[in-house]
Amino acid sequence: MSDNPADDRFRSIVEAIPNAIVLVDRERRIRLVNRKAEELFGYAREDLLGATVETLIPTRFREGHPRQVDDFFMRPETRAMGAGRDLFGRRKNGEEVPIEIGLSPIDTAEGLCTLAAIIDITERKRAQERFELVVEASPSAMIMIDAARRIRLVNRRAEEMFGYARAEFLGQPIEMLVPERYRAGHPGHVASFSSRPEARPMGAGRELFGLRKDGSEMPVEIGLTPIDAPDGHYVVASIIDITERRRSEDELRRSNAELEQFAYVASHDLQEPLRMVANYTELLAQRYAGQIDDRADKYIRYASDGARRMQRLVADLLAYSRVGSQGKPLVPVEAEQVLQAVTHALQRLLRESGGLVESDPLPRVSADEGQLHQLLQNLISNAIKFRSEAPPRVRITARPQGHRWLFQVSDNGIGIDMQYAQRVFQMFQRLHELGRYEGSGIGLAIAKRIVERHGGTIWIDSAPGQGSTVSFTLLAARAEGV
Repeated sequence: MSDNPADDRFRSIVEAIPNAIVLVDRERRIRLVNRKAEELFGYAREDLLGATVETLIPTRFREGHPRQVDDFFMRPETRAMGAGRDLFGRRKNGEEVPIEIGLSPIDTAEGLCTLAAIIDITERKRAQERFELVVEASPSAMIMIDAARRIRLVNRRAEEMFGYARAEFLGQPIEMLVPERYRAGHPGHVASFSSRPEARPMGAGRELFGLRKDGSEMPVEIGLTPIDAPDGHYVVASIIDITERRRSEDELRRSNAELEQFAYVASHDLQEPLRMVANYTELLAQRYAGQIDDRADKYIRYASDGARRMQRLVADLLAYSRVGSQGKPLVPVEAEQVLQAVTHALQRLLRESGGLVESDPLPRVSADEGQLHQLLQNLISNAIKFRSEAPPRVRITARPQGHRWLFQVSDNGIGIDMQYAQRVFQMFQRLHELGRYEGSGIGLAIAKRIVERHGGTIWIDSAPGQGSTVSFTLLAARAEGV
């Protein structure tokens, strides 16, 4: 290049560029380099000027490079060099470095030249290799797709899960792994994710299936993670085959249904003979009291009390089994009206105990009205039963928590030690002696089952002598229905 003010300005600009810059003429001779090029390749400037550009290219690529330079000068336009290929530069010490190169045609006093802007991507390559190692080691199938829904990366687990070799995945649309009946809508789901790219499970609330190479389907869970890379936006899908889990869940549901049916039938069939035993032992106690001897009276009383307790237990078991087997669909229910019905049903118990039930206005929730009635009745009855010396006071509150309501039933009763906080929700668990507090020990187990059937959670906070607060969550009722 000739010495003139314009050339000096050009050299100053090139020198200030943070990337390595190499200017090459048609004969592939290096006409200009900047300081970053010296640092990248390890040559002094005077060692490069006038040398062929192949000096900076690994030996195995040199033979085909002249043709590539000729092709550029035949169609001189700004573009990336070697698009789709891994490019490497060669340092003076023989070491190779992965690079990206942008080419731009430049008119100079000596003719048309190529300005190559060179970026050392060693750290990016290392990060990519680490990422690929993590993906490869994942126990889940990992698939990365680009903005055009093309598969760009898979791991070994994906090959095993779907039955394709890695080369059969790459470049193919992700819909190859989607069952035919879902393919038409899949691009829309991808577009929806792209509009709000954030790590989240795919298809929340829907059953998802993957399609194997042999045409068989499998139920899957998929987690989606967006990735912004220098060359574009990608989505990484983490896929888990849940065939075994689904099979176990189906077997558990069948087993539970059978147990519920057995408990219902057994409880129902036990009621009549127990009623007869209780009635006849009471009749014996009334008709023959004092006519035999004290020991006989005591035994008859034991039999009568035992029969009545067994009746209550069978009734509770029947109620427990009905929660799962005879529950109605969840519909919008006014919890305030349900509480009023419960307190009316408990009027005699409240009068006898001197108890009082207070509440804030309660909301509209998504529930089975009969089971919500049973839930509140069990909790309030418990609060009255396990009272201290003072008359029982029960307070019910509710506050919103997102799309749910948090209910709390608080009392001033005897309380429990928190080491038993989980145990009280198990069947037949009693923390107090039978003679003092009647019951089968199943009331809170029923309450727990009702809440879980409604998709909520239940827990207790308490301390001995300080009362208890039972908290549970229920779904809010939507305006248009459940």
